[in-house]
Amino acid sequence: MAATSPTNIVVFKGNQTEILALVNPKATWKEASHVLVVQAAAQHQILPQLKLKVDLQNRACGLKTLTKLEKDLRKVVGDNLGITNYRIRESKKSTPPPETALIITRDLIRGEVIQTTKDVVVVGSVLEGSRVETMRSCFVFGAIRGTILAGTMGTPDAIITCLEVAGGASLSIGKASAVLHLAPAGMRGHYYVASAAQGRLNVETRFLE
Repeated sequence: MAATSPTNIVVFKGNQTEILALVNPKATWKEASHVLVVQAAAQHQILPQLKLKVDLQNRACGLKTLTKLEKDLRKVVGDNLGITNYRIRESKKSTPPPETALIITRDLIRGEVIQTTKDVVVVGSVLEGSRVETMRSCFVFGAIRGTILAGTMGTPDAIITCLEVAGGASLSIGKASAVLHLAPAGMRGHYYVASAAQGRLNVETRFLE
């Protein structure tokens, strides 16, 4: 399956697991983002169960505009969305990114991939075979059995927290990563915090006061 917008700004390709949207890097951002959202909504109506993967083809993007695109796309296709192959353009103004988070109130299931520029809050578990990728931190109010990559653009203070880590769970913060084999603590009032220091992943068990 393949579909192209009338102005050749976005080309859609599909398989059994995802729809790939190739965005023409020579198109203006305003035109490209508008066509992408409209066409993505149309594709999602045809195949709502598939993941949408957006390939920006090495386009330089401002963090603010990229965040807005992600927000607009999630409105029409839901959480199973990935935006890849882009470069973050440095802002001339030293303004911090907006303090917003992507909140998911369910378990993430096998084959599901969440990619975002925001903090991620999962009110549920990250099940085996699912994956979260974020530029910032990830907070899981449940168990991690799948894969979580935080601080993907080198955010130094990114962390991962959860209530339980199952054997075989994969955690990564920046360039520090590990496959964990922690047994549940077997007591109430505890949680895990993963952080990175000097290229190593550190996992602490903490207790609620």
